[in-house]
Amino acid sequence: MTGAGKRGQFLEDFGSIQNYAKRCIHCGFCNSVCPTSNVVTAFKESRTSKGRVILLQSLVEGVGDVDPYAPEFKHLIDLCYSCRRCIPVCPAGIPIPDLMSHARYAFLERKGPTVLTLGHRIFANYGTFDRLGSVVAPLSNWMLRRRVVRELMEWATHIDSRAHLPLFHTESFESWFKKQPAIPRLKKIVYYIDSYANFNDPSIGKMVFALLNHLGYQVLFPPQKESGMPAIEYGLLDKARILARYNVSHLAPYAKEGIRIVCSSPAASYLLREGYTKFLEDDELPVVSKAVVDMAELLVEEYEQGRIQFESERPEHVKYHYCCLSKSLSLAPMTTKLLRAAKITYEQVEDCCGGAGVWSTFKENYEMGSEIAAKLRSKVKPSSKILTESETCRLQIEAQVSAEVRFPLELLAQRIVGLEQNWND
Repeated sequence: MTGAGKRGQFLEDFGSIQNYAKRCIHCGFCNSVCPTSNVVTAFKESRTSKGRVILLQSLVEGVGDVDPYAPEFKHLIDLCYSCRRCIPVCPAGIPIPDLMSHARYAFLERKGPTVLTLGHRIFANYGTFDRLGSVVAPLSNWMLRRRVVRELMEWATHIDSRAHLPLFHTESFESWFKKQPAIPRLKKIVYYIDSYANFNDPSIGKMVFALLNHLGYQVLFPPQKESGMPAIEYGLLDKARILARYNVSHLAPYAKEGIRIVCSSPAASYLLREGYTKFLEDDELPVVSKAVVDMAELLVEEYEQGRIQFESERPEHVKYHYCCLSKSLSLAPMTTKLLRAAKITYEQVEDCCGGAGVWSTFKENYEMGSEIAAKLRSKVKPSSKILTESETCRLQIEAQVSAEVRFPLELLAQRIVGLEQNWND
């Protein structure tokens, strides 16, 4: 295929989102906040956020001789890990991470998903992987703890042997929930749990269940699959659409009845509220998006209406890591309001941890992820207690800082008056 033919094929698969690339004014504001644009290896313009957008702009406008199917092109595009820090600072309003995801999609449409490593394909199907790991636990956990297994896994999957991966729980939240008695109540709410709190740490799901029950809600748990963030980031948009349609179709009937959908994972909150709209056309999606509420938002509402009281006999100081997805959802004002109400003082830390979901778990990204985490390491001592809303940020911070890392919900739930503390049973 000629250069012009390659460009035409790529742009056809790239789709209408390509028009955003034309808006770039080369200001470089995105570089100032992009974690991978502020490491020592970003000495070439093409390795920065602005450089990547200009690369796509050149393709769209037919300038230069860019091969969109070259491995070097894919490598540069993959330096964007969808932290979304660039979006609020871009004066042209370019959704850079969405551009990169669609560019990866166009690349894979011709090259095929087999060019991805086995690790990428595992993470793109992480719901199935987590379910299987839970079924065979504790064997799966024993294997993940063995160095020789981790080294073999690195060779086979490109998942770095040093990366912190979550272990699996033998009983999922889903299985546990089915055993709970259904108590009809006037107030109803749907819990969309995502995979981590379902299979890796069901105590989080049980804690949310206890909180919602304490607040007088009947918790509903319809069929659901993982939210699909890795599939989107890798450009496997057809896979992501299947997951999104499944989730939307099972959540929509409740949303149409005016029942809200609560999420305890910022990735789930973001995707159901906004992320799916970037690549999915579905008549039921708007009603689902409007029904979604993050747990932090819900707890603030309940607190302001006087239905939550915090005991304040144990003042505590923590670091609060304002992670990338929480920034997209503007969660800090709500989370910190709750922390203050619970007499938990905090220092807000906004440096990226370098985890970027599972991006830093791959051996080609592990060292860069560690370099990005250096700023955070300089501000957080191993003796500190640090809070973050993101599951994957928690794993990365534990690996890079060796500090005690908790979810804000955990500390807050421990201080709510009258709440039974039985989710770790």
